[in-house]
Amino acid sequence: MAPKFARRDLPDGSYIDISLDAIRPDKWRTHGVRYRMAWIEKGVCRVLFDNHHGKKDHCHIDSVETAYKFKGIEQLYDDFLAAIRSLGGLT
Repeated sequence: MAPKFARRDLPDGSYIDISLDAIRPDKWRTHGVRYRMAWIEKGVCRVLFDNHHGKKDHCHIDSVETAYKFKGIEQLYDDFLAAIRSLGGLT
């Protein structure tokens, strides 16, 4: 998979920023996918799902960080959108 990058501006002024890349599996990303999905509202990152170097899969909902169980890209995207909706976004 070639790296994928996308930004989607939403009507309310917030935006979604997504980055996906196939990588060689490592001890943090055993599934071989590096990702970052962020929802930015009024300049503040409200939702972030990522697995940057040195950390396993996790998500941030406002200021709370929790572990995330990666089950594939489609499920990741669905979970990301559900988290945004839980905070009142994407209406």
